[in-house]
Amino acid sequence: MCQAIRDYGKENLRIEKKEGIDIGRNEGIDIGRNEGIVIGRNEGIIQTLIKLLQSKLGFLSKDTLTKIQSCNQEQLDLLTVHIFDIHSEKDILRYL
Repeated sequence: MCQAIRDYGKENLRIEKKEGIDIGRNEGIDIGRNEGIVIGRNEGIIQTLIKLLQSKLGFLSKDTLTKIQSCNQEQLDLLTVHIFDIHSEKDILRYL
């Protein structure tokens, strides 16, 4: 009887451990997917801003391109909102 109880406990522990691993894996996948979406969205915004600014100004220095590519979400939003106020690279740098 005692052995049956121990065996039952071990089996439940094994099942619970497997379920915990599965839950953790699924949460990790969800987090990774969400982070990938955010990163992809930001990369798309960056590429669009660069194209628009190059079209408007004709040329962007390597330094300015690097700064735009390393922008955080707040800076990207500022550039997007103020794109019509930008007339030179100096203006871009004001928002960064």
